[in-house]
Amino acid sequence: MERHLTRTAVYIVLERDAQVFLLRRANTGWSDGLLTLPAGHVDKGDGVVYSAIKETKEEAGVIIDPADLEFIHVDYILDEYVNFYFRATKWTGEPTVGEPDMASEGLWCDTHALPDDIVPSVKNLFAQLTAGNQFSEYHR
Repeated sequence: MERHLTRTAVYIVLERDAQVFLLRRANTGWSDGLLTLPAGHVDKGDGVVYSAIKETKEEAGVIIDPADLEFIHVDYILDEYVNFYFRATKWTGEPTVGEPDMASEGLWCDTHALPDDIVPSVKNLFAQLTAGNQFSEYHR
């Protein structure tokens, strides 16, 4: 049986007052026009917590202390990705579009009434959180 390598990504839920900060993807070639959480790939040699903090600073312009990151979910997308999801309710700075060449807007959305134009993995995340699941797997 052939073994495969998956890519690993981190997603960060910045949450305050029952709202979550989302970014609208642009100019990336993947899911452009859709909303997503601050996120990014885990680079070789980096851990997921380090990557979550780094990506949040790059994409949303905020700094999170590792002690303020809460693991909330992991999903496995068959033969493609393992995604780790973290939540933060405390950070330094105000979330904004940190990479304007990759995101056209940043906005706060109600966690219980998210817009329809969200990337599928983030839709799955909130459905799984509502169901109380910390793990899910699916096929694209």
